[in-house]
Amino acid sequence: MLIKNEQGDYVIKKRSQAFEALAVTPLAAPDINGDMAFTGIEGASELATGGFLTYSIYTATLAALDTVEARRKGLITAQEQRQYILSKTWEATKGAVPQVLILAAVLTICPWLLGAATVCAFVGSAFMATKLVRAAIEAMSDEQVTTIKQKAADVGVSVPGLSDDEPLPSLS
Repeated sequence: MLIKNEQGDYVIKKRSQAFEALAVTPLAAPDINGDMAFTGIEGASELATGGFLTYSIYTATLAALDTVEARRKGLITAQEQRQYILSKTWEATKGAVPQVLILAAVLTICPWLLGAATVCAFVGSAFMATKLVRAAIEAMSDEQVTTIKQKAADVGVSVPGLSDDEPLPSLS
């Protein structure tokens, strides 16, 4: 999201992604060898792959949504936007290596924890979806927000954070 600092400069405030992306690892793990199990070294590598993909895609999407307003106002170029997205994605994925590898090892060694991990994954994915929707709403232009408010009023639907005057509560 675009904010103005004390010096009057516009800066992009990075959203923090934490354990919600890590929690989704069991749901995002691709079954590469088709054995429907996460055991052995192949299972650990599948879980790690799912974790890294989740972190990368989630971070890239949040970074892209955070830079939309700056790009729209002409404060950054398309190349600067891409560079920001790439650097934030690399930074988050690189920082997630220990957590993802530890989770993959624990779930491979203790497969009976997959049930609890799956429940955590559904909670984490709901939190991720909420955060992404809020980021998307904040990235919308005033015209888009006005159109959504008008269409929602036409069908009698209340969109929290858009239909009322109260802003969305912060998750970060």
